[in-house]
Amino acid sequence: MKKDWLLLGIICMTALLMTGCDAVHVILSSEPGQAAELVGAGAYTAGQEVTVSAMPEPGWEFVGWTQGGQVVAETTEYTFIVQRKTKLTANLRPLEYAVSAFAQGQGNFLYSQEPARHGREYTITAVPERGYRFVCWTEKGEVVSTEAEYTFTAAGDRDLTAMFLPEDYKVDLEIDEGGQVVETWSLQPAAQVTLEAIPREGYEFFGWVDQQTQQEVAAQEVFSFICEGRRSLLARFRKELVSADGGSLTAVVGKQTTIGEYAPADLVELPSHLSVKKRRVRSQVADALEIMAQAAQADGVQLNVDSGYRSYSTQHDLFYRYAKRDGVLAAERYSARPGQSEHQLGTVVDFGGTNRDYSDAFADTSQGKWLLANAYKFGFALSYPKGCEGITGYKYEPWHYRFIGVDLALAWKESGLTLIEFLQMKNQAD
Repeated sequence: MKKDWLLLGIICMTALLMTGCDAVHVILSSEPGQAAELVGAGAYTAGQEVTVSAMPEPGWEFVGWTQGGQVVAETTEYTFIVQRKTKLTANLRPLEYAVSAFAQGQGNFLYSQEPARHGREYTITAVPERGYRFVCWTEKGEVVSTEAEYTFTAAGDRDLTAMFLPEDYKVDLEIDEGGQVVETWSLQPAAQVTLEAIPREGYEFFGWVDQQTQQEVAAQEVFSFICEGRRSLLARFRKELVSADGGSLTAVVGKQTTIGEYAPADLVELPSHLSVKKRRVRSQVADALEIMAQAAQADGVQLNVDSGYRSYSTQHDLFYRYAKRDGVLAAERYSARPGQSEHQLGTVVDFGGTNRDYSDAFADTSQGKWLLANAYKFGFALSYPKGCEGITGYKYEPWHYRFIGVDLALAWKESGLTLIEFLQMKNQAD
């Protein structure tokens, strides 16, 4: 029995050794490399039937199997009897794609001389006819290029549309720092342009202004209109507004801040000897005005408050009335947008009652001279001094004073800063 097991072991070992000696290898590769998944490589017994296959990667098509440079099969599966070491190459070529172009408007195309083959660059050029200009390439309604010579890497069939417009159909864009604008056109049913404003991080869109009329024509980021000729637009961006506490005497109120729809709860009406129009201010301001008016009276000067508190809605109506009359850019030099007006605080007054109200000449009136020399002693600061528009954002207003309290007003006067600079410094210190 022991001898039988020993004999069986010797027979098995001999068979294994003979098999190893007779093993032959099938080696597979693809040209170009990585263009197909190959199956069937390995060690086989001489005389064994072997099947190999090539599965092309996306964008490639199979051409044939070659051995030693000779074609041995033209199908992806190849079956043969292996006798000795065999090296097979699966040959593939890139797919050719169809590139078609359609013109919206008057224009033609120049195509690359070579076909659009997978993974290779392909160029198509839009050529406008006389009197027209190229606008953009679109595909499935999306802009893919604004360059007339469009080069892309072929990865599938392309169905492109080139838009051509009359040369005088154009939008001249000026874009503020803080964002960019994407411009797209459509000719169905008419020449319509869509502008999309895209703010940079930390900025927000601020409106579209027609450069010819100086009117704000839209406030939304996406603005579409029918183009009937050349148009000049300004896309406005600003830093994101910072919220300020309207109830604070030191609130920083300017073009980079907002107090929203804040309304003070302690408004009182001024008596007629302080305001012929009986304007309203906060009670603390009314008391300070009474004391200051008495001091001015002692010096022979009669103070009169022509304007006081303005609500968010009142400021809205006022600003856009000015904007309609003078243009939005001009209006912003002398009027605040709603939520950004010091008048909304209830601590600001415009002095008047002269024949020089709301003009630089107010500074030459008895009121104007007295206020400039003395108002700070009673807690009032001139918000918009002469020559400081680049800092304050507003033209010189010698009639516009804001109450911040006696101690702060004295410190402001000594600082030599504009009021908004002083309040910014004060709030940062606190």
